[in-house]
Amino acid sequence: MRVPNWLLTIGRMVRLQNAMMVLCAILVSAYGASMYASLHRAYQQTMDNATATLSSIARSSEVGTNRSIFAIDAALLGVERVLDTLLPQAPLNSTSVKQLLNQFNDQTLVLRDILILDNNGHLLNKTGWAAEPEKDFSNRPFFTVHQSGGLPSLYIGRPQRSRATGGWSVMMSRPLMRHDEVVGVIAAEVEITVFTDFYSSVVANSAINVALMLDDGTLVATEPHQEELIGRELPGSKAILAAAGNHRIGVLGNSPADTSSPQITAFAHIAERPLIVVASRSRANILEQWRGECLSSVVAFVLFAVTAGCLTWLMVLAVERQQNAAAKLRASEERLRRQSDLLQSTLENMGEGLSVFDSTGRLVAWNAKFIELLDLPVALTTETNLREVHVVQAMRGDFGPVDLATDLPARFERFFKEVPMVRERVTSTGRAIQIRRRGMPDGAVVSLYSDITERKAADSKMAQAWAQAELANRAKTDFLANMSHELRTPLNAIIGFSEILSNEHLGALKNARYLEYAQDIHTSGQHLLSIFNDVLDMSKIEAGKLDIHEEEMAVSGLFTSTVRMVRERARQQSIEIVCHVADPDHIILGDERAMKQCLLNLLSNAIKFSEMHSTITIEAAIAADGHSVLTVSDEGIGMTDEELERALQPFGQAHTSTARVYGGTGLGLPITKGLIEAHGGTMSISSTPGKGTCVTVSLPAERTRSHAIGAAGEVALRA
Repeated sequence: MRVPNWLLTIGRMVRLQNAMMVLCAILVSAYGASMYASLHRAYQQTMDNATATLSSIARSSEVGTNRSIFAIDAALLGVERVLDTLLPQAPLNSTSVKQLLNQFNDQTLVLRDILILDNNGHLLNKTGWAAEPEKDFSNRPFFTVHQSGGLPSLYIGRPQRSRATGGWSVMMSRPLMRHDEVVGVIAAEVEITVFTDFYSSVVANSAINVALMLDDGTLVATEPHQEELIGRELPGSKAILAAAGNHRIGVLGNSPADTSSPQITAFAHIAERPLIVVASRSRANILEQWRGECLSSVVAFVLFAVTAGCLTWLMVLAVERQQNAAAKLRASEERLRRQSDLLQSTLENMGEGLSVFDSTGRLVAWNAKFIELLDLPVALTTETNLREVHVVQAMRGDFGPVDLATDLPARFERFFKEVPMVRERVTSTGRAIQIRRRGMPDGAVVSLYSDITERKAADSKMAQAWAQAELANRAKTDFLANMSHELRTPLNAIIGFSEILSNEHLGALKNARYLEYAQDIHTSGQHLLSIFNDVLDMSKIEAGKLDIHEEEMAVSGLFTSTVRMVRERARQQSIEIVCHVADPDHIILGDERAMKQCLLNLLSNAIKFSEMHSTITIEAAIAADGHSVLTVSDEGIGMTDEELERALQPFGQAHTSTARVYGGTGLGLPITKGLIEAHGGTMSISSTPGKGTCVTVSLPAERTRSHAIGAAGEVALRA
């Protein structure tokens, strides 16, 4: 059977958890509805049973009451018949009549104190009476009701207190007939226990109240006995009397519209008697057991709902956990798939061949470059074994002449034992391949195959170029050494002769212009010689052939001798040079000529690029880590980062626009940096255009000494 599309759409939209919760709600609602219906039926059944019981008790009580009244009436008629039959001529106040009354009183349990009254209401005789003066009952209802053509039958009076017992009793009377004439009234006192004893046997402690009332609502008797209500109007009697006027038997308070009524009442009107029997029971008492069942049902419903909710919640949690686990599994699978795709893509595009053989020799991973470099068949699978690859290579002659039966098993064993391993080999096609092999924790072996044919060719060319560069550098060094010698020899002669002429050692020059020319020749020669020396030093530094003659030197002395060499130039520009040596015993180990040259280059640059009336500061200190720190700072024109980078290059000029003004070869800072690095130190420069430059030289701690030499801690020179 095909499932409708709309049902599938709803199934996709509704989550399983929601469906489970809806199902739980439906089950709980169905259980609650079933319980409600059951309780409603039980309520109706309880009310129906109570109504039937009350009706039955009311009818039974009505029958019993009617029988008791009939017995009382029969007893009074019996007295009349006996008097008329046995004592027709005896006066009613005679002793024989009294004896007869006493016999009836003793034999009849329902009667007590039988009275005989004449037509005037005077007491003629009574049971247990002796020599009692006559009493007038003419105004009593039980007498007057029979006068002047009154009630010819039994009269039932209102309840009253008995003078003999103090309890409640009812006077009942009827006309006394003798010789077919009314000669008076015969009456008897009837205790209400005659009725209540019967009612007690009927209700049998069933929480049902049975009452007997007159047709005016006056309560005659009740069981259980309620002393305070006897002789008074029964509560709710008006509704009972109204209903009894229409129906002889009926029930009040049992209809759905009477739910506010506190009790259910059944009544039965005794035929031809002014009496109504009422059986009632409180609604709370009737529904007590039903309410207990309701409470039990509610508790059961709550327990069921809580249990169903908890089970549903646990199932929802379990489903959510399963769905989350499934989602995580799918995400993990997707992530693994992407990673696998990425890994395979990486392997295919890594530019190197790769193969992974597990501990049994099975090929588990490879890329196309591996197949290309080893020139293997394309149809490789995860079932391919290392032995098969070796066989293909051996048959092709990659291993040279080999014995397949003995050499290949040994090669197979070496493949897994000789790791890690890096080797190079040339294939039959002339391709150079580098093989790097490494073992993995699970016993597998991963191999990388790199095509190094071009790199080998490049290395060969690089070696040739390096050899040519070495030859060129050696030729340059030799050329500079020879040229410096060849140039220094005539230059020294020029400098010497110009010095003789400028100092007039052989006599005064008559023309002053000759003396000026001789001094210019001497100055130019000195400048040219310094250029030759700088070029030669730079060449040695670049060639790594700079010789360092180490000796201990006092920093204060080094500063003093260097400052002395530039003092005259500083004085000409009104520049103050201040030296600060933090430790008078500060000694460094190094080449004194090289260190002087470094300081001289730094001071020369500082003087060259400083304004007039400025200050140059030279400082020396020992750092916390033992390094010797020498600092030269000025207040000159400064440099930008770009100019600073250019100034550190050989023959570079920081200020190309001012090079013609200040002159120089551009070798001062590169030579200084090279000399400092030859001592294992470093040189750093910080400069701000328009504010000045600070050069810091740091020598390693092993070149720092500290011995007492008695030098001053601060030297200030002013030019």
